Amino acid sequence: MEALSLPHISTKQFHDTLPIVGGVMVLFIASQIHISFQPMPITLQSLAVMLIGLTYTPKQAMTTIAFWHGLAACGAPVHAGLSGGLENFMEPVAGYLFGFAVAAYLMATLKERFSLNTLFGDLVLTIAGALVLYIFGVLWHGYFTGEIASAFVNGIFHSILPDLLKAGIVCSGLQIMRYVRQLRHCEEQSDAAI
Repeated sequence: MEALSLPHISTKQFHDTLPIVGGVMVLFIASQIHISFQPMPITLQSLAVMLIGLTYTPKQAMTTIAFWHGLAACGAPVHAGLSGGLENFMEPVAGYLFGFAVAAYLMATLKERFSLNTLFGDLVLTIAGALVLYIFGVLWHGYFTGEIASAFVNGIFHSILPDLLKAGIVCSGLQIMRYVRQLRHCEEQSDAAI
């Protein structure tokens, strides 16, 4: 009788999968943190998308967001408010969900193509990502409700300040990480020279 065994996973497959699983977990956690704000609640989803866009490759960014949405589409409660199901993609705010994948992919692609690894580069990329989210969110909301002016005011005007704050948090955090990494590298070089 043949024993059941788990499929063999190579080290490369494990290292390729780990960021995607971690990103989905970050998106899930960020989706559950929200501030009741009228007319639209503020979640940390866009902060997680900015982080993924600034730290992942384009393929990893797209795969992570697609996997997260796939889980939600299958009914897993991974979106805001522990919601899931196809109905999440049929709501007035679903444009932002679609925009997440495009924003993260665009940010990762531009970062990779132009080697934007500075605070200024990160800020430019987060603004570009936010603009993508606004375009998708406002157009979908306007189409869904038939009120483009209301969608513009609610989708952009009320989101600018919170999104600038989120961008500042992500970009500052990445700068701190780069500085710490640079200090460690300098310490390693000085230890090796001794």
